[in-house]
Amino acid sequence: MTKLWQYLGRPAHFQFRLALALSAVSGASAVVLLGLSGWFLTASALAGLAGTGLIFNHLFPSAGVRAAAFTRVLSRYGEQLIGHDATLRLSASLRPQLFSQGARATRGLSPMASADLSLLLDDVEAAEGGFLRVIAPAASIISGAVAATALALATDLLLAVLVVLAFVLAAWWLPRCAAKKSRIAAAKHASQIDDARERVARLVENAVELDVIGAMPDTCERARKSLETQQVELDEMERPFRGLGAFNTALGTALALAFLARATTGAVDLALAAGTGLAVIAAFEACAAMVKAVDAAPRSEESASRLLRRLEAPGAIGEPKQNASVQLGTVFPLKFDDLIVTAAERAPRIGPVSGQIVSRSLTELVGPSGSGKTTLAEALMRLQPIQSGALTIAGTPIDRLRVATVLEKMAIAPQFPSFLPGSLYDQFYLADPAVSETQIWEALEIANATDFVTESAKGLKTLFDDGDGRFSGGELRRIGLARALLAGPQILVLDEPFAGLQPTLAEEIARRLTRWATDGDRAIILLQHAPTRFEWTGLRRNLISLAPSLP
Repeated sequence: MTKLWQYLGRPAHFQFRLALALSAVSGASAVVLLGLSGWFLTASALAGLAGTGLIFNHLFPSAGVRAAAFTRVLSRYGEQLIGHDATLRLSASLRPQLFSQGARATRGLSPMASADLSLLLDDVEAAEGGFLRVIAPAASIISGAVAATALALATDLLLAVLVVLAFVLAAWWLPRCAAKKSRIAAAKHASQIDDARERVARLVENAVELDVIGAMPDTCERARKSLETQQVELDEMERPFRGLGAFNTALGTALALAFLARATTGAVDLALAAGTGLAVIAAFEACAAMVKAVDAAPRSEESASRLLRRLEAPGAIGEPKQNASVQLGTVFPLKFDDLIVTAAERAPRIGPVSGQIVSRSLTELVGPSGSGKTTLAEALMRLQPIQSGALTIAGTPIDRLRVATVLEKMAIAPQFPSFLPGSLYDQFYLADPAVSETQIWEALEIANATDFVTESAKGLKTLFDDGDGRFSGGELRRIGLARALLAGPQILVLDEPFAGLQPTLAEEIARRLTRWATDGDRAIILLQHAPTRFEWTGLRRNLISLAPSLP
């Protein structure tokens, strides 16, 4: 956890240290409160029984009890407030870097697999909660044990030694042994949870297909059994920690009785023994939380290590350092000669292909499904590594350009665009956070989408709660096209933009895109199964045919 925190630049280091100090104060003040209260009440009772209650000075002890109580409450509240604030600051630093690194480590525009995403979310939650579940509780427990030991030393040296040994046993050795046994079960649980996660993800993602072929009941049963096995492994993982809390309480109670027994022999003061006994009980009850901390520590540490490996992993595409990269004023001309790319390391080769994209041009990448149109387009966008051949943008070799530099000048409208929960207006923030409503309507006009957006009951405020805002597939593609246009690209990549559209509507959108391209220093790359029959007047047309990819 510490290595991950240092890698992120030690975010909120002052808040973490302050929260740690407050946690220690809270733990110590809780023990002192019970110890002082026990001593005060016992001493008051003894003074009353001896007939000296009237001359017993209760002001200072009662003030001390109140001070300990206020300190405990305020430090506990402050530790929770500041600790959660520090954790949120850590999250604000960690999550964007994970998102950025995840994008760099992924080839093309393919989304992360559901199982990997679920594991990543689990790791983030465990690592971010490391301070609140492990470090802060440990500080509170240790400070409480120190306070109880100090009171024990002031009462009886021999019993104080026993208290220290008991703390070592209850707060360190037993939880450590339990954690060792738990780690063996944790390894099995991790393997099982990956299997269960994959089965459930496959079930959700392919529910329609499984239902069509009649495989839904069998797949559901296998997923259920996998989840049940995962629960059994979880139970095995938690078994070593059961009973430790009751043992700690019993041990603390036994030591408290030992102090009282010593007091009955006259070896120690009875009031001091009573106060120390209560303090010891409180400290050992708090040690029960150490069990949870020791249990959570390996998970948090392993999750933090996995996240650190993700952050340190090299990108899928080699990039020059920021100070050695070239900035682009334009992407034209974009030239590729004998270019060969693959969708994955061992996937079939695509190419070789050659061509040139200039301003006010239309390049059609044509081929059947699986021929590599999208992969080739992603390579031109610097989102896929090049196996061989040459690719230059504005005369600059592609290996001297950073991905972000190229993407500033290019945008894609995919065949199946993705949308985030929120309003239709919110979707366009992905293209330009400073976009105005006027610009949105202009982009919707080019995409021929103003009519159905206007007819929608809430217009730009239509919610995408279910991912599609109740728009049809063709309407979603046009919304995705408008979003790509708002990014202000010089090269616009369109993946099957006319699929499922009526011929007259498709031709109208083509005319509007033609005007958009010829109205500036722009070009269009069109991914289609067959060449379009539109005129594209004013655009220089290039046709690149791709054959199906072969192993």
